[in-house]
Amino acid sequence: MSEGYDRLSAARQDLDLLVGDLSTVSGQLEEFATMWRRQCHARNSWQDMPHAFPQGLREAAGRLADTLRALVQAGPGQAPDLAFSAVAQLSALDAGIAAATAAVTGDADGSAQPLAAAVRVTMSRARTRQRSLIAHLAEVTE
Repeated sequence: MSEGYDRLSAARQDLDLLVGDLSTVSGQLEEFATMWRRQCHARNSWQDMPHAFPQGLREAAGRLADTLRALVQAGPGQAPDLAFSAVAQLSALDAGIAAATAAVTGDADGSAQPLAAAVRVTMSRARTRQRSLIAHLAEVTE
């Protein structure tokens, strides 16, 4: 890498973008839950909303953001514990979102599909940014 490369600065930039993605996901989850409640009330045609959706998933996104902040705060050359925790938390969040959105993506009118797709896109972007953030902080040995 070039001498001008500032790993911590690059990680902070990724962190800002990633925290923004997690905030977007939280908003999308709330929008999804509102749609879900309206559909259930109007037609009672969707399955019951999974327990802890969306609040539990929004809280998980918040905990992940806190872990990522701690990861960047610790800086380059740290033990891998925080990075492993962040990866596990993002994986769990992604699985929770996938399970919740899968329950309604087969709805008759297709109204949930665009929002479910938008959440998947945001989560994909978050995964990419998290890998980049961790790569900036990882120690590379030869």
